[in-house]
Amino acid sequence: MVDADENAPKKPHRRAGDADVLALAEGLLMSLGRTFDRGDIEVLKTVAESYPDIGRDGAGEVVASLKGLLADFLADQTYDREAIAVHVRAWRFMVSRKPDRKERVRILAGLADVRTLYADAKAA
Repeated sequence: MVDADENAPKKPHRRAGDADVLALAEGLLMSLGRTFDRGDIEVLKTVAESYPDIGRDGAGEVVASLKGLLADFLADQTYDREAIAVHVRAWRFMVSRKPDRKERVRILAGLADVRTLYADAKAA
């Protein structure tokens, strides 16, 4: 006799979509041009906002920082592809290898420094 639960579709793990969102963000990063393009930045921000764990764990904290960076770029019509790339690479790192607390703090501090560069430039 076959158990009915065996034939039922398996419920995906709550983090199953994380890799898809990250892969999409990485693809969008690769397609970003050298100059400010509101549409491209808005699309990337929308993808980041779709990450299910924004603000939680290491990867979610990185995504929250990326989302804030993109919002700042949109508000100020500024752009730095490398600042975005640093965030997306940190996101990949956090997902692929769970860093210990000390590494996580150091990475998040570095991302905060990147964001501070633009806040300082805006204030000047």
